[in-house]
Amino acid sequence: MRVIKKLNNNAVICVDNNGNQLIALGNGIGFPKTPYTLNDLSKIRKTFYGVNAKYYGLLNEIPDVIFTISAKLVDVAKTKIARELNPNIVFTLADHIKFAYDRYQKGMTVQVPYSYDFTHQYETEMAIGEWGRNYINEQLHIHLDKQEAVSIALHFVNSQYFSKEDSIDESDVLDKVTAIIEERFSITIDRKGFNYSRFASHMQFLLRRQKDQMMITSENQTMFSSICQEYPTTYDCVKQIDGFLQQNMGWGLSEEEQLYLILHINRLRSRESIAS
Repeated sequence: MRVIKKLNNNAVICVDNNGNQLIALGNGIGFPKTPYTLNDLSKIRKTFYGVNAKYYGLLNEIPDVIFTISAKLVDVAKTKIARELNPNIVFTLADHIKFAYDRYQKGMTVQVPYSYDFTHQYETEMAIGEWGRNYINEQLHIHLDKQEAVSIALHFVNSQYFSKEDSIDESDVLDKVTAIIEERFSITIDRKGFNYSRFASHMQFLLRRQKDQMMITSENQTMFSSICQEYPTTYDCVKQIDGFLQQNMGWGLSEEEQLYLILHINRLRSRESIAS
């Protein structure tokens, strides 16, 4: 195995004997000067093929234990889901688990109601989500509630390669919402960055929830009011997006969805945008 680039002390980019590029995780495999040949493959704990380079930065943001949990959930899902999964799923799911963990630590609770249509249309994904929630709680010693199973299920629904007739076309909505943000803050957003991918995934989940008639609510009224007061410009942007969705899609955002959109846009502005 040829190591060609260090991502951090425990993660590297490699090329295997067939010339395929991959990410390898293992204790200390990033220490030697690259490039080098890794002869002792027992040092590799996990490999990931086909991951988009824009997600590499997550390896320096998300604790290794969360990546291990995410990889376990994906391994379980692959034994139960017939369709091929997007190779980025381990990274996007790890990012979601980290976000859920942070919300838990801050006391932010989310209510994602069980939709009869969703739970019966995606029984396999829901079973994975319920198992995954229990596994996350066990490994991180936390107590995410049952609604988190729906969020995990949505990740696996959206990561599957559907035929065109199965999929929903959200690209136009995403482009227009992104344009609203760029115009509002006079910025140019890096659409190749992984933080934009986080935002795009959030919008994809939002559209999927609307398609399946799932709305998220919570008792975070105090936090919503506080966030709106702390970030009034971002809140104004979210209200503009809400108006766009109401006018063009026939539905609007709940306060909970506005709250999380504010958080995503702030992260997108601060880390993945370049002033024009």
